[in-house]
Amino acid sequence: MTALSRTPVLLLLLTIAAGLASPAQAQSAVDEGRKLAFDRSKGNCLTCHVIKGGDLPGTIGPELKDMKARYPDRNELVAIIFDETKRNPQTMMPPFGRNRILTDQEISAIVDFLQTL
Repeated sequence: MTALSRTPVLLLLLTIAAGLASPAQAQSAVDEGRKLAFDRSKGNCLTCHVIKGGDLPGTIGPELKDMKARYPDRNELVAIIFDETKRNPQTMMPPFGRNRILTDQEISAIVDFLQTL
């Protein structure tokens, strides 16, 4: 068997392996996003937003619920967290991505969590 003839088999095995890991990885991202959203020193979403399960929430921003229905395009929610000033120059929300408060991976994890609310 040549390397070229093994390529489809390798691709099939990688695809199967990726499919098996996906639910665990997705849950891990949701858990990480929740941790960041509730972390007063990092994501700090609770300072301004009510989030189910969070303690001592703020009331400056809207309650974070029904997020998948409100933002069916996850890219819109990513953009809001990255830099809401592009959409709303008067916002009080910090530009978490632009100011490097959160990495792209952390923002993605927070969006994964928010979409479960």
